[in-house]
Amino acid sequence: MRNWREPSRPNWQTNQIVLIAAVVIVILTLGVIANRTQAQSARNLPEARYTGGGPEACLTCHGGPHMTLMADTPHGDARDPHTPYGQESCESCHGPGSFHVSSARGGIGFPPLNDFRYVGRPLQGQFSSCLGCHEKTNGARVGIGWVGRAHDNSGMSCSSCHEVHTTENLLADVTQQQNLCASCHGFGNTKHAGFEKNGIRLEILKCSTCHNPHDQ
Repeated sequence: MRNWREPSRPNWQTNQIVLIAAVVIVILTLGVIANRTQAQSARNLPEARYTGGGPEACLTCHGGPHMTLMADTPHGDARDPHTPYGQESCESCHGPGSFHVSSARGGIGFPPLNDFRYVGRPLQGQFSSCLGCHEKTNGARVGIGWVGRAHDNSGMSCSSCHEVHTTENLLADVTQQQNLCASCHGFGNTKHAGFEKNGIRLEILKCSTCHNPHDQ
């Protein structure tokens, strides 16, 4: 019986495979070096500092009614030392801004501060800003049980429900609060339909009359 052997691979195919493997190894090596360089650079950077420029410095770029009305909100009362404006102004919530306003960053650009609007941004900075005041229980500060609760575990942030840059407390209005909660929960999926049979008027109740989203 004749022994059949697999025909030998042409040299050009072998050389091509070797070349591709070499390119992959080089790319992976460069990636590791780049990551190490970035990590080392991050460690060498000084920590950001509060600028002390007050809201005027921020409003130079971030103007408009949505920003200027902040001074008329509870968070914007500079006379109260417990408020953000009574401490580091905008930076109390958005974080130290020395890097953000620096022109000597070598083309890196303005590093983002804590941003409460965009989905996908890390939430830890938001929680640190809000809970830095609201989870404490001294004086006028109110204890908030949030960490590890259902809404926290669902990837929500404080700004998912609360709006700071407004003079109105939108959640104080029954309809506004119900609409906000229903945007996720949907009243059609709840047992509220049985309320009317028991003489309970759902339209005059806030969700927070029975539910505490910070503890549930």
